[in-house]
Amino acid sequence: MNREKLIDRLMQVAIWACLGVALLMTLLMVTSYRAAAQWSTDPANPLQICDDTGLPVRMQAMPDGNGGWYAFWIDRRTDGVNGEVFGQHVDADGYAQWTPNGKLLISMPDSNIRELAAVVLDDGNVLINYIFGPTAFNFSLHAMVFDPVGDPVWAQPTVLDEAGTTMLGFDQVTAIPTAGGAYVGWYDNYFGGSNLVNVSRIDNDGSLPWGTGGNTIDLAYYGPFELHDDDANGMMVQWRTGNGTGAALYAMRVGMNGANAWPLNVQVSANSPGLNYGFHTVGTGLGAQITAWRDVPGNIVMARLDASGTLTFPASPMPVCMFASYHDLPKLTMSDGALFAAWADNRPPAANGDVYLQKFDTDGAPLWTVDGIPGIQISTYYTTPGLVASDSGAVIAMTDGNVDGYVAIRVRADGTAAWPSLGTFCTPAFKPFYAERIEMPDGDGGVVSFWRSGDQNVGSLYAGRILRTGVATGTVGLGETASTTTIHALPNPAHDRIAFHLPTSESPLYVEVIDMHGATTHPAVNGNTIAIDGLAAGAYTARIRTSGKILTARFVKQ
Repeated sequence: MNREKLIDRLMQVAIWACLGVALLMTLLMVTSYRAAAQWSTDPANPLQICDDTGLPVRMQAMPDGNGGWYAFWIDRRTDGVNGEVFGQHVDADGYAQWTPNGKLLISMPDSNIRELAAVVLDDGNVLINYIFGPTAFNFSLHAMVFDPVGDPVWAQPTVLDEAGTTMLGFDQVTAIPTAGGAYVGWYDNYFGGSNLVNVSRIDNDGSLPWGTGGNTIDLAYYGPFELHDDDANGMMVQWRTGNGTGAALYAMRVGMNGANAWPLNVQVSANSPGLNYGFHTVGTGLGAQITAWRDVPGNIVMARLDASGTLTFPASPMPVCMFASYHDLPKLTMSDGALFAAWADNRPPAANGDVYLQKFDTDGAPLWTVDGIPGIQISTYYTTPGLVASDSGAVIAMTDGNVDGYVAIRVRADGTAAWPSLGTFCTPAFKPFYAERIEMPDGDGGVVSFWRSGDQNVGSLYAGRILRTGVATGTVGLGETASTTTIHALPNPAHDRIAFHLPTSESPLYVEVIDMHGATTHPAVNGNTIAIDGLAAGAYTARIRTSGKILTARFVKQ
């Protein structure tokens, strides 16, 4: 080999060696990046979503359908005056996928965005509805869709409604997903001070099959209102008839064609002296919804309304808690087909207020001690209970305290605590500003929360995750169950059935399928396959239990 060839060969070897080192360094960097979850394991240092530079407000959060979560909020960081919509996408391990402190999504020149309502569509994109305007007399309601990386999908926003000669503007925009799109609701504010609930449908491509302006719900005036899935591609619209104590609660079902399904509005609070402000509603997954409220005497009661407009509990309303103490802020959830309630209660020996829980049978009768069992007993300034479904018929309750911080407890289906101590999202220094938090099942029996900390004038946005074992992601569990492993479901997306790619020698004993709201079903297992044709379109998590493992698989039903 001559001298020139030898030099060439040595240079090639050197180049390949450098490339090898670079590749190794890249692999080490990637491995190190993924080695530890971004979810904080230190309650004194929770995961920060956004600092308080722009005074972030009106945060909303939701699962992304693929194991992660979205958060959206209004922020004034650009000019200190006009609100803009920012967002963050967090993966299952807690890693932020977008710009630190949030990605700017919507900005309207010389206009203030004052409200937003975001939902994840069944095609995986995110719909954001927003109210904006330079003055109250020039408000507009528009919508835009963004993909999972935060880029706009449509060329132009869709105009849902505009203020006109008889209308001052809009408020209380809200939205829920449905097959092929979403339902959007808002209040029209008319000259003279009257309001009226409007609803509309917007398809995934931005079209409005009911036309600009939507349809009004007759006699749906004042008070807060909500939209709920009717499990038949339509929605239940529910509103309070006023802002004072003693107001009634009404509902109307609207079909997918925009027409009212019932001849008249139905009074959900019939036979009750009225609401003492707040209420909370949960869907049963069977075309009915259950609503709980604090009535005028101060008792917690509830009613069930089915898709035909009939109140179906044996008595309406049914008692939740009648104990001779102060109770308020009821929360409901469905877990494994059963109904659970949580509420704030100051019965002794409460230090201002505890969180009590109850489980009910299909007719609304209590299954645990009458008037509930204590769930969380800590010192609080103002008790704000939270409740989400876990797995195996359990639930997780939350509240924040002035000593223990923002905490949670998992309660089994038999009413016993699953953890020997409370799980902690954060210390009191970072606790939520009262009820400004969004709690969701994490898809694996635990809970994820996004919250705003601070006061009315300043605050940062944080997030945390507590596993079904009661500890933060990345820390050692309490050993309640076997470890969890993620596997594949095929095909994905699917229409009628899926098969699980199980490890060798493993076979499923049973399968739990959990939707984005925590509702659980138990399909029959045929080998490694389950039928999903009875599920609504959307994203799901399957928990497959074998003799020695807990396996999870995520899939989308089309």
